[in-house]
Amino acid sequence: MGSIEYAVGESMPKLKPMPLWQSLIAFGVPALAAVVCHYFIWPYFVNIGLSTEYGYHYASIILFIGLIVAAVIAYWKEGNPLRWRSFRERYRLKGMGWREWKWTTTSIFVNLLLALITTFLAVAVYEFLKFVPPEIYPSGQPTNISLLLVVLLLNIFGEELWWRGYILPRQELRHGNYTWLLHGILWAFFHIYKWWAVPFMLVTTPIVPFIAQRLKNTTPGVIIHLVLNGSGIAMTLLFSQFPM
Repeated sequence: MGSIEYAVGESMPKLKPMPLWQSLIAFGVPALAAVVCHYFIWPYFVNIGLSTEYGYHYASIILFIGLIVAAVIAYWKEGNPLRWRSFRERYRLKGMGWREWKWTTTSIFVNLLLALITTFLAVAVYEFLKFVPPEIYPSGQPTNISLLLVVLLLNIFGEELWWRGYILPRQELRHGNYTWLLHGILWAFFHIYKWWAVPFMLVTTPIVPFIAQRLKNTTPGVIIHLVLNGSGIAMTLLFSQFPM
């Protein structure tokens, strides 16, 4: 698997394998950016007069737009033609058939189940350790649903274009069948800004890259990521309207 040929079109250059040190940089720089956005830019926005909610969203927008810009620049630096069709092919933004929907719906169910289990496990571990996780999200009822949805979409497309679109195909050329596992571990550590949750995230983060690698398609990951993150937002909105 380490010597797979990957070509998406006659006029497009052959992909180069991504060695481990480049993978560490490709995940590490965004991880550092996430730390800066959460612990420096968000407080800065609050200090200059924005609400906690708006400051958080604007800091998140900076992070996710950064990932989208990085994905576009990386595509261009590879020498690919500046055409949507070529971009779509290079980043594996393919259609969804029966096989894709089967894998997608199954992985959503598995993700939700594992997320529920690990959440209960995390709470038990935190209680045992007498550890109270810091508050890293705005508290209270969201006041701007449109802005929330914009952040959600930028989040999904920023991460999926960068992780599964740009990085994963190149990692496959170096790491072969087990790329999804390495990719999932590194993706979990992207969330180092909430380091206490990373060990539990390792259970679920390999799932999306596994599906993306198996199907050679980024679109299922976009849908899975959107449903999972969107369901979390929906639950937040629901409980803010009907508190327990």
